[in-house]
Amino acid sequence: MLLDERDRRILHLVQRDAKLPQAEIARRVGLSTAAVNERLRKLEHAGVIQRYVAIVDAHAVGAGITAYVEVFIEHPRFEPAFIQKLRSLDEVQECHHVTGEFSLLIKMRVRDMEALQRLLLREINPMDGVRQTRTSLVLSTVKEESFIPAAPRGDLS
Repeated sequence: MLLDERDRRILHLVQRDAKLPQAEIARRVGLSTAAVNERLRKLEHAGVIQRYVAIVDAHAVGAGITAYVEVFIEHPRFEPAFIQKLRSLDEVQECHHVTGEFSLLIKMRVRDMEALQRLLLREINPMDGVRQTRTSLVLSTVKEESFIPAAPRGDLS
């Protein structure tokens, strides 16, 4: 889907506040409410907007520990089952294939160190194909963002 300037402005507004009324979005981008509604439906249908979420304060809901876990999978045949297992774990927020000595990088949030230890020792490390893990704990977070700028095609700045 090719995004025009108004689509990018709509995406900017919706990412910053998904509860912003369509009438207000329309006013800010210079379109009718019906046109904004149609553009949002097209963006959703095309998969540009994947879902709408509430961003929750992890500490307020008792998930005060953030950890990044590097996982070395000894052979690619073990990855599908490992990834399927990760998708079932609510504590796992992200999983990425990465370059370097490890295969995957996982971001997880847990209640406390005991919960992290339990997750690593009972769920992750015992899985077939997991040869090694390395865990880094987050001491503090200075920026964490879900916003993705929608740059025009070919604009790398």
